[in-house]
Amino acid sequence: MKLVNVALDDLRPSQEDSAQRIARLGLGSTNYWLTFISDPLTVVFFIFWEIFMLRSRPWLVALTFMVGLATWTFVEYAFHRWIYHKGYTAAHAGHMVHHKSPETLIAMPWFVVTAVFGGLWYVSARLVQAHHVLSVLAGILLGFVIYGAFHHVLHRFDLQFRWYRRLRAHHVVHHHFPDRNFGVTSRFWDQMLKTSHLHRSRRAAR
Repeated sequence: MKLVNVALDDLRPSQEDSAQRIARLGLGSTNYWLTFISDPLTVVFFIFWEIFMLRSRPWLVALTFMVGLATWTFVEYAFHRWIYHKGYTAAHAGHMVHHKSPETLIAMPWFVVTAVFGGLWYVSARLVQAHHVLSVLAGILLGFVIYGAFHHVLHRFDLQFRWYRRLRAHHVVHHHFPDRNFGVTSRFWDQMLKTSHLHRSRRAAR
């Protein structure tokens, strides 16, 4: 409870700016668990609309959905590196709370994600009626849900699977070296873009 109070105090300066006010909306168990309801429902709604309203071919929906899910791995890396750790945005303010108190329940305000994806649905499906945009977005959003669930588990459970222990160690290093190891569900982009802590250690040893 003390850590939670410290995290809350970090978002209560004498004059709160808009980023800090939005970040505060993400604190607490209600918002945290609502994201695990609203986001999966949005995924289901997008797939339903793609198949039954736009009448896209199911095999193409499945294919483009997988493209979106694969795309998420880079979106996760990019957000973590260039948004969560840069600037003075609500995302950055909230992420700094997470770094100071990793077990504090904080997430993107559920209605922000819903509003953004709702706007994308309106433009792509209602105005333009473009096929397969929703299925790609559904894959990306499911990746976001998987990331949230996996990140929750990483900070609370010491599972014995080899791949899990590697990813957990990768993320623990990030909490000690915030400019390294930005991937959470995958180490691929850290290795490709040379931001893994292991890469830096090898380069320093040369």
